[in-house]
Amino acid sequence: MSVVAFEQLANASRLWIYPCSRELNTTEIAFVSKQITEFLESWTAHKRELETGWQLVHQQFIMVGVDERRMAASGCSVDSLVRFLKQLETELACPIVGTASAVFYRSSDGCVRAVDRAAFKKSVQAGEVTAETIVFDNTILTVGDFRGSNWEIPFADSWHRQAFPAPS
Repeated sequence: MSVVAFEQLANASRLWIYPCSRELNTTEIAFVSKQITEFLESWTAHKRELETGWQLVHQQFIMVGVDERRMAASGCSVDSLVRFLKQLETELACPIVGTASAVFYRSSDGCVRAVDRAAFKKSVQAGEVTAETIVFDNTILTVGDFRGSNWEIPFADSWHRQAFPAPS
């Protein structure tokens, strides 16, 4: 069995977060669910099956985890995941892989926003992003980091604060 429920993955499992540039609708979610599950069922590293799980969070963030205690994802296997997601982004007409340079945060109305770094910096400098603004740290590396509330965090506690300092 290569695909397990995301909740079954060990905390030490490797995690990749691929944020969509926007929320997916119900039809798109069904499509993504089918496509990702089919891909992960055949995903291998050095022709060996990987134990994987995935979930979609906030209708926007694709979380893919691999329990590497049995078999680690290789560079080639990760490349194949990225190629698959690029194809998925084309079919959805929604950037996924290309969102790595975007900053995701919750606006004052609680909605998830995706903006480029320059726009985020302007929002910080204008005081629209405060110490309490929730940002998404899509660089976390393990399922345990995600479960440990290290993903949705206040701006003041994030790496974003150092990259985008507020004016003095």
